[in-house]
Amino acid sequence: MTTAPAVVDYTNLGYTALRRAMLDLARESLPEYTDLSENDVGVLLIELFAYASDVTLYYQTRIAENLFPETSDEPESLLQLLRLIGYELLPPSPARVDLRIGVDPTIAVPLTLPARTRFTATTTDAVPFETVDAITVTPAQLGAPEPDTGLRYYFPIPVMQGATQNDQVAISDGSPNQLYPLPSKPAIAGSIEVVVQEPGGPTSWREVDTLATSTPVDRDFATEGAADGSTSLLFGDGLNGMIPPSGAVIEATYLLGGGTAGNIAAGTEFTSAVPEIKEVRNPSAAAGGTDVESVDRARRLAPRLFRAQDRAVTTDDYRDLVSRVPGVGKVEAVTAGWNEIVLYVAPAGAVTEPSDLLKRDVLAYLEPRRMATTSLRVVGPQAADIYLRATVNAQPYYYAADVQRAVEAAVASYLDFDAVTFAQQIYLSKIYDLIQSLPQVASLNVTQFSLTPDGGMAENGVIALAPYELPRPGYRDNPETPPFPSDTSLRPPIVTTIVGGAQEAR
Repeated sequence: MTTAPAVVDYTNLGYTALRRAMLDLARESLPEYTDLSENDVGVLLIELFAYASDVTLYYQTRIAENLFPETSDEPESLLQLLRLIGYELLPPSPARVDLRIGVDPTIAVPLTLPARTRFTATTTDAVPFETVDAITVTPAQLGAPEPDTGLRYYFPIPVMQGATQNDQVAISDGSPNQLYPLPSKPAIAGSIEVVVQEPGGPTSWREVDTLATSTPVDRDFATEGAADGSTSLLFGDGLNGMIPPSGAVIEATYLLGGGTAGNIAAGTEFTSAVPEIKEVRNPSAAAGGTDVESVDRARRLAPRLFRAQDRAVTTDDYRDLVSRVPGVGKVEAVTAGWNEIVLYVAPAGAVTEPSDLLKRDVLAYLEPRRMATTSLRVVGPQAADIYLRATVNAQPYYYAADVQRAVEAAVASYLDFDAVTFAQQIYLSKIYDLIQSLPQVASLNVTQFSLTPDGGMAENGVIALAPYELPRPGYRDNPETPPFPSDTSLRPPIVTTIVGGAQEAR
């Protein structure tokens, strides 16, 4: 009976496997070599080669893993791979909201709010918001004085979360492809304005998606994001884009901010440095604030956008492209005719109507990418309010209040904005499964599972939604749900009656 020849399997990584394979090869190649103890010089050399091979193969494997987006786990490597197909990680996007201002009733002249007028939310972190465009409010536009405050009110004042930052970025060295990081981070995409102090005076430079189409005389720059959240300015090489003159001072004005911290609740009070403004609040919650794009999302979306090649033809193309617009949380594209596409857009963090600023950004982003004969319409999603009531039998060794909080948290996670999709089916069995699996719960009986606050149980235990509908907790997120408080943060996603459980001492 013949034995198979010894083979060193270089895919079986590890010092032990390599050492064993090389010793087997030594026995086969040199039958007279019988002293394979650890004190033998030949074994020592084999162990040294196994160690060196183990280290070398480890680094070769790490290099191979980081050559593909699916397996890359080094942030900087992934960024460079995505750039090869024209994909940049999205920076944090700012929340947007419309403010209602109250002014002195004796005001007789127009009130002008320049662009970048600051309003600060009186939350724990004092989140700053600024106006995007200049706004002029005339006395005729103000309402009559309200009896409770004596103030006259104006609505809306569109604002975007962020604080203006002015920095000297660098002094040009005259070389091609200059790359300079902005001193502060995170910078909000699309807010960067660059001025270069050239010998003939200051000139404004234009931000472009790519310098590939810029001419040698175009004062253009592009931006590049880093894994740490910073943003850098990239200038041309004299062929694609002009080179900033040597010695010229490069200055930048941009907004700092973005993130979910800007998605503040409705009714939050704001402060303003404008003396005529006595009161500022947001009637509806701010939405659209997102953190920096996750690596997992980039891995999923980048290949689809590469397939679209920056052109919107199918509804999938529109859906994928609009997902790249900062502030968009969910999007669904539906054909409404042979040449009309309706985009149902939900701002990040809320099933609500997108702001006028976000609608404008979506249409502006799609304008150079849509087919010439296609008409676009951007609307908000249709909110599908899920109303839930249940009687929950608590385990005797848990406080009833803790059981209620655990049940509410489980339902909230199931209907969370980031967890739901358009046209998602909501199953009663899933509600039972989520609550019954909690260690605090002995049993439960769901008494309401419907799309209306006065409904009963949905047929067959399934709530089916239309393509343009997004689910949300009805009792918590529907502003018109009585008799709950107007502050939606105080509402539960499910109304529960807790039976049993331990009672906390008063």
